[in-house]
Amino acid sequence: MLQDRIKNIVFDVGMVLIDFCWVQHCKNLGFDENVIQAFDQYMISSRCWSLLDEGLITQEDAIKEFIASMPQYEKEIRLFWSQPEGFVKEYDYATPMIKKLQDKGYKVFLLSNYPLTMYELHWPTFDFYNEVDGYIVSAKERMKKPDERIYRLLCERYELTAESCLFVDDRQENIDAACSVGMDAILFEDYERLTKYLDIA
Repeated sequence: MLQDRIKNIVFDVGMVLIDFCWVQHCKNLGFDENVIQAFDQYMISSRCWSLLDEGLITQEDAIKEFIASMPQYEKEIRLFWSQPEGFVKEYDYATPMIKKLQDKGYKVFLLSNYPLTMYELHWPTFDFYNEVDGYIVSAKERMKKPDERIYRLLCERYELTAESCLFVDDRQENIDAACSVGMDAILFEDYERLTKYLDIA
């Protein structure tokens, strides 16, 4: 069903190929709802986390900032960050989907907002990591979606034309930015709809 000109599929990672399951991580550590709500507001949704994604602050300094904003939860913050492997889980469908696309002749790339130390820890554990044809990680480049420059960087680095790329992301602002540089794009809602669109169901 894809247009003939699409040769490359570009995936976001978080909440598309992996579950960012930080709430479950909190629950596994025994944190109550008050802690989870505070973490959501003052850590996960914070400007500081955005700086982590952009590679403009170290994880150590970010943790200090989180403690400063939630001093009553210092113990919980330190415990949360002591086991960062629990933050994420690869979706079962991710690697098989990528292989199906490659079998159909597409090249597959990743374009992800991701903190540097977590990228270094998490990505080697993902089965799809060694299957893709290339990737861009925001913190390594010190720019992040929806900055149009990061989409252009992907194309420049791997000698792609924007018009030959279909971008898949779970955030509308990132979809809009991809379209603004000339890519086709689809908002990820669930695996079934995506595979139907990609004609690999």
